[in-house]
Amino acid sequence: MDLINSCPESTTFIPALAQKFALNPSEIEVGHSERELGTSKYSLFRLIRLNFDLMTGFSLVPLQAVTMLGLLIAGLSFVFSIYMVLRRLLVGPEAEGLFTLMTINFFLMGVTMFCVGIAGEYIGRIFQEIRKRPRYLVNRVYGDE
Repeated sequence: MDLINSCPESTTFIPALAQKFALNPSEIEVGHSERELGTSKYSLFRLIRLNFDLMTGFSLVPLQAVTMLGLLIAGLSFVFSIYMVLRRLLVGPEAEGLFTLMTINFFLMGVTMFCVGIAGEYIGRIFQEIRKRPRYLVNRVYGDE
């Protein structure tokens, strides 16, 4: 509990922090009764926001997915441009203008997404550093008694 309380973050998701810092986490089922009065204050928007905070607060995977998607789009458009060049050499230049423009557009879009993803990686690493979460948990110290 002291580690969770020492996290200076403004948006904390207690179950995720407990899972991260616990040595042997376990779950205890709790029986909940029906709400007697009123309705829940969590609207659909607040639930989506909570899940977004959870996703971005504990993982860099969304940033890495954008980077990989940009690399994939740029690579596929590059392969398609090679195909179009070979097709032009073998078949002839019919309907090449639109496909060439689309290929260049997709390639530049992929490169842009890749660059945004790389910048996001740096920002994500800065974000991890400023949270000041402990990197290691010391369970026991041996030999210094």
